[in-house]
Amino acid sequence: MDVPSVRSVMTPAPRAVDSMEDSLTALALMEQHGVRHLPVIDKGDLFGIVSERDLVGVRAALSGARGEVGPPVRALCSRTPYVVSPDDALDAVATEMANRRLGTALVSEGPRLVGIVSTVDLCRALAQLVGRMRAES
Repeated sequence: MDVPSVRSVMTPAPRAVDSMEDSLTALALMEQHGVRHLPVIDKGDLFGIVSERDLVGVRAALSGARGEVGPPVRALCSRTPYVVSPDDALDAVATEMANRRLGTALVSEGPRLVGIVSTVDLCRALAQLVGRMRAES
């Protein structure tokens, strides 16, 4: 059995946020699209990743403040995201995500972001694999 690649389960062309975007705007974008992580882009290149967890404290801290403008996303994002290639073996990426307790891996070709893989994507792939195994037995 061939090991599937990251490309087979990734979400292509994920929503991303500019590094200078207001953190509350980024949080609203996450809520609007039902995602918990956003890649952060700076001048067209991958800069980092910001999670819902990184941003919820900002909203609480600014609650009731006039104007409610949070710090730029670049001040809150992780600058060391786990970055993989679309051609990487899915099992290796899933193992690394589990070992590092990561919710996402960013998928890039050079500096260009091409996708994102989340634990939800990995669970979906696992369910499909188990379903095929059941059908074969």
